[in-house]
Amino acid sequence: MPLTALFVYTILISLWIGGLVRPIFGVMGYLIVFTLFNPYDWWVVATRQYLLRPSLVAVAFIIAGALLNAKKIDWTISRREFEFYLFLGLCWLSTFVFGTIVEAVNWQFVMKMTKLFVFIFFFIRIVSSLKDYKLVVWTFILCSIWLSYQAHLLTGSGRLDTIGGVDFGEANGFAAFMSISVVLLAFQMIRFPWIKQLPFVIAIAFMLNTIVLTESRAVFIGLFFAVPYVLFKAPTRKLKKTVLYTILGITLFFMLADTSFFNRMQTIGDHVVSTQANIIDMEKKVDRFDYWKTSIEIFKDYPLGIGVKNFEKIVQLYDPRNPGMDAHNTYVQCYSEIGILGIILFIVIIVETMMQIRRIRVSIKGKLCEDEVSFHLVTIGTMLVIYFTGYMMTHSNLYTEMLWILLAMPICLENATQKLLESENETILNLEESTS
Repeated sequence: MPLTALFVYTILISLWIGGLVRPIFGVMGYLIVFTLFNPYDWWVVATRQYLLRPSLVAVAFIIAGALLNAKKIDWTISRREFEFYLFLGLCWLSTFVFGTIVEAVNWQFVMKMTKLFVFIFFFIRIVSSLKDYKLVVWTFILCSIWLSYQAHLLTGSGRLDTIGGVDFGEANGFAAFMSISVVLLAFQMIRFPWIKQLPFVIAIAFMLNTIVLTESRAVFIGLFFAVPYVLFKAPTRKLKKTVLYTILGITLFFMLADTSFFNRMQTIGDHVVSTQANIIDMEKKVDRFDYWKTSIEIFKDYPLGIGVKNFEKIVQLYDPRNPGMDAHNTYVQCYSEIGILGIILFIVIIVETMMQIRRIRVSIKGKLCEDEVSFHLVTIGTMLVIYFTGYMMTHSNLYTEMLWILLAMPICLENATQKLLESENETILNLEESTS
């Protein structure tokens, strides 16, 4: 067995077994599988016979760990969480009741969403303390460092692609994950003294260079909108430091960017693309705007949706120039495939996610935990902005795990914050009683 595989499997098995005692370890093991396991990586191919369906094994250990520790877990389902499961129900309904075509790929993605929400159910319950929330953050950070290292071992020309887990199978998904990892690590770095920040700077430089190698226009747009969000939402006591580090990060990013990256960024406004290598006639070319215009016609005919992953099949009937491309926009994909109920619910979930972040910020104002929680709030808010305004605007990622994990993280953070506030109030009450 290759040493790389032996190293990863040793960590995974240790975390899965540890998860039977402390379920958060099982969650960490699942996140490692999700971020690192690419079925085409040489070390995965060489050892695939030893561990079939690692994500399914990881979920099984999470469930077992949660059941073994059932008395320590709050099994209450909040309204925000219920909206997630209602969306899953709409995926099933739009596909198997109102859907136009039901084939193997439809079953595959509906079952993927079902497995995802099973994980989300336990994820929300297990990640219920700030300590566990931090372990999730550091899992993402360490996995991204590993992936950036792997990326820099690759040789060849062209865009960096097919790095990391299945959801990162193309450059933009991978770049989106690396960008949110940079945000996570940067806000962790701010909390450390200057003398201890050098390892963070080196790791961030590797991550930023990896993003440059992906040449992702979608993530570049997301980062453009994320910068003002960071500056407006940064904790007041660390505002100057945040502004300084943001400027330094932007400077470093552009120092690392090469000619190929800048040339690709200049094509952000160029929407016309060839859908097939052999297409020459301009009249046969099609762009994202054509996909979106066609989606309106599809929506008029199927307001309740055409079913999960059916856009590529149906769009050809409405626009013969399109050989079967997806919607290239998560919101368009949602109303086309899940229908009017799906897009309404999806927008509600997004809006309530941002409102939840605001609600947490208000609840901690003036509290002892304000500084610490504020960093996590601006971090998760920034990550969501990168997704909402960049990656999701130009690519279809409705059925990716990272999106729904990000949407679930504010629920975990609010639960953890509530425990901190209850503990703080109890401490104050005890002090008042002891002095009276």
